[in-house]
Amino acid sequence: MKPEILFACSIADTDARARIERVAQVIEIPEATEEAVLARIDGKEGVVVPYTPHPVVTRRVIDRGRALKLVGATYGSTRKNIDDLYALEKGLTLIHTGPTRPRPMAEFTLGLILSSLMHIHTFHHAMRSGEAWPRFAFGRGRILQDRPVGVIGLGMIGKGIMEVLRPFTNRLFVHSRHISEKDAREMGVQNVDLETLFERCDVIVLAGGYTPETHHLIGRTHFERMQPGALFVNIARGGMVDEAEMIRAVGERDIYLALDVFEEEPLPADSPLRRSDRVLLTPHRGNNAIEFEQRWQYLADEIERFYRGETPETALTPERLRVMSDS
Repeated sequence: MKPEILFACSIADTDARARIERVAQVIEIPEATEEAVLARIDGKEGVVVPYTPHPVVTRRVIDRGRALKLVGATYGSTRKNIDDLYALEKGLTLIHTGPTRPRPMAEFTLGLILSSLMHIHTFHHAMRSGEAWPRFAFGRGRILQDRPVGVIGLGMIGKGIMEVLRPFTNRLFVHSRHISEKDAREMGVQNVDLETLFERCDVIVLAGGYTPETHHLIGRTHFERMQPGALFVNIARGGMVDEAEMIRAVGERDIYLALDVFEEEPLPADSPLRRSDRVLLTPHRGNNAIEFEQRWQYLADEIERFYRGETPETALTPERLRVMSDS
């Protein structure tokens, strides 16, 4: 008999489902809750859960699932819905679909940068809001070519952002604790401290993982170091930035912001960020590209690798978990 994998969701890609069914029996349940999974986990060799606001694969689930070998998430992390460290302690293999995220996120980030530098979104808003021909409302734009750009965090998404930036500029800086000087030279980037990155770069992109150690990583001293006209982009997590200090800085200084994430989501209706022409806002939709749905094919790849006796590409380790975002 084929092993059984419990999916607390529907597999949206019929081809991916067929591929999974060649190596395992798929059992779908409509609810992604701890209780729903607990009720069906007996005898299952795998369980896969979608993103939800609450834990699903808890210690109770892991302890009851004595046949469990594989635990997966349909998104790019595990922390929010899976007691991942406990799962690793129990010898389980943890997988996710993170490798489908870098290119869509990178192109979204590039869009934020180009729109901000050229004031595209502000011209659009002005023309939609009643100004007939606001040609000179927002000053001159700037091109990205040859500008110094810094990326904070060099995981899969940070590296993806670097790749889309290379056709525009070779003046690339990073801040990462996880690459050596040799690696940085081979990548053609300079690895610098945060203060240096904020001082030197015209565009600064926050792309790292949100952990207790990176809470409010960016604060007053960093915004004070930004050059006039510099742009700060956050596509990581709102909690990594001291939002009050960021709001103060953009209100007092000639700097620009492009933000997809916020400390409080949804962004409060009375947030000062909504009232500044130097701020581009999007509602946490860096994952909006249809290409994100390639995650189902990638999940099928990972499950096939597991049942061929290979180590899945995203199989997590305690070291990787320590730098992974909470969601």
